[in-house]
Amino acid sequence: MRQVNLRNVDLNLLVVLEKLLETRHVSIAATQLHMSQPAASRALQRLRDALQDPLLVRIAGEYELTERAIEIQRLLPSALATIKDVIAKPQFDPATAEETIRFSGPELEVNLYGPPLLQRMKQDAPGLKLELKSDIRNQFEPLESGEAHFVLSGQTPASATSQLHRFSLGRFSYVCLMSKDHPLAGKPISLEDYLSQDHISVMITGSGHSIIDEKLSVLGQKRNVAVKIGSFFAAMHFCGQSDMLFLVPSIFDTQIYTGHNTVSSPVPDFLKDHHQEFFLYWHERYHHDPMIKWTRDLMKETTKQYR
Repeated sequence: MRQVNLRNVDLNLLVVLEKLLETRHVSIAATQLHMSQPAASRALQRLRDALQDPLLVRIAGEYELTERAIEIQRLLPSALATIKDVIAKPQFDPATAEETIRFSGPELEVNLYGPPLLQRMKQDAPGLKLELKSDIRNQFEPLESGEAHFVLSGQTPASATSQLHRFSLGRFSYVCLMSKDHPLAGKPISLEDYLSQDHISVMITGSGHSIIDEKLSVLGQKRNVAVKIGSFFAAMHFCGQSDMLFLVPSIFDTQIYTGHNTVSSPVPDFLKDHHQEFFLYWHERYHHDPMIKWTRDLMKETTKQYR
């Protein structure tokens, strides 16, 4: 088979070729394509040069197709349809879609933002499936590998990358969570009160050391972290069944922890200005995907009360 250098072929000529083979007349083809007759003639010559075949030959005063042109006419419609499919903007219809949207992130973020999203998806896109994977360490690796479409996180990537996009899901102050039977339950908590208690710390990044410990260090203070644990829900259970304190963003106190033998109190003054912001992250490879764009818009809608 003769090799063809596509760099020498203008794809626009294929549209002209289709019409020339259909009408077998340069002037008629030009009229139907809203071209001038000289432009259509030049296009025919370029096609003859590229295909190394006359395509149209005059016989008894009329143009006839060459054998090569007849074969091209048979193949051209499907070829043009394929090209149109390649170039056409991808379509996404939530009402009929059956794909799976994959999320990853720490369990707190997954449990906070997943259920409202699923509820809306069931209304607007009943065939879509939602995969929610709780992951604490290497939170952004699923985006890099393509394992997840989105990551829910209050963390920032260790190294800035232009390949990741994000928007805010909300910014929240902290509260101090404790057992309903705790001596400090329902009372203002001073720094001295706070430091006199045992604490629970969740190991999001692996060490259990947090911004709270850094703030205390600036004050020359240190809290006693009695339990370091890798699960927020296990930390909640420990908190409700002990006399330890656990700091959480206020949104989790109202949305998740209520009813688990815990109550919350305002944080000590040194943490009054401390906030936690959560983000939805996604990779550049999915930035223009219509399903991913639709999901981002839905996330914005289901989290607007937090912003």
